[in-house]
Amino acid sequence: MLFVTGASGLLGSAVLLGAHDAGVSVAGQYWQHPLQIPGVTTHKINLRDHDSIRTTLELLRPEAIIHCAAATNVDWCEDHPQEAYEINARVSGILAETAHVLGARFVYISTDAVFDGEVGGYSESDSTSPLNTYAKSKLQGEREVLRVHPESLVMRVNIYGWNAQNKYSLAEWVLSELSAGKSVPGFIDVWFCPMLANDLAELIVAAIKRELRGVYHVSGSEKISKYDFARRVAETFEFYTDAVKPTRLADAKLRAPRSPDMSLDTSKIVHALGRQMPDVKSGLFRFRHLREGGYPQRVKSYVTGV
Repeated sequence: MLFVTGASGLLGSAVLLGAHDAGVSVAGQYWQHPLQIPGVTTHKINLRDHDSIRTTLELLRPEAIIHCAAATNVDWCEDHPQEAYEINARVSGILAETAHVLGARFVYISTDAVFDGEVGGYSESDSTSPLNTYAKSKLQGEREVLRVHPESLVMRVNIYGWNAQNKYSLAEWVLSELSAGKSVPGFIDVWFCPMLANDLAELIVAAIKRELRGVYHVSGSEKISKYDFARRVAETFEFYTDAVKPTRLADAKLRAPRSPDMSLDTSKIVHALGRQMPDVKSGLFRFRHLREGGYPQRVKSYVTGV
């Protein structure tokens, strides 16, 4: 059995549904957003309640724990550093330690933001230098996880997709603005390698089967600016690309500093799994195909109150 934390989140729901649809035994944890999927057991647990999560995991004894839950709002983390470190670092370490005691594999979902973005094309051996509290707390989470459970798998990612909750990933936000007839600002000086959450969900399961351990960069194969990504979203859904307007990161006046180039070198994961990472075109094609197949409505229907 696989156990997924943050099961009502963007990645967690993709992992949970993907595994269930593939016939893999899976269970999930949620906290503020109840999740009810036919044939899947989900548990309401505050991950900061360490005794409750330990008791649940000891009862279930999963083969692997996929830790998707996190405090991911970058500006919120900047204003709430203590809570950010508690959720992203301390909780992650306790979960990994519990997995180690149970003999379970552990997958920690980290972020490409652990780098300062001055260079880009980062490999797993490059020095980290996070710029904001969110990234610092996630990097501390990596260290805690690997300290207590050295066999753990750490994946640095950057994802978009269809949310179960009433909030938007980048691609969803772009699509929502375009659908409302609005123009969309896109950073011409911020670079990343986005991956569809459903593609990442499949790669996580494949990595568990291969018993991968250590740090891996798992992102899309293509480096692209946020401006060009927004234009590609518009193009995929047949909107005018001129509705996407070029802007710069400094113009946004964001609370927390951001890394300008978060692009990652994925050679290590490509070699380990023997498969290429998806590019922007294939990811967005699947993103649109999922909408046409009713995936967004399906995933939202499982979250109580949405």
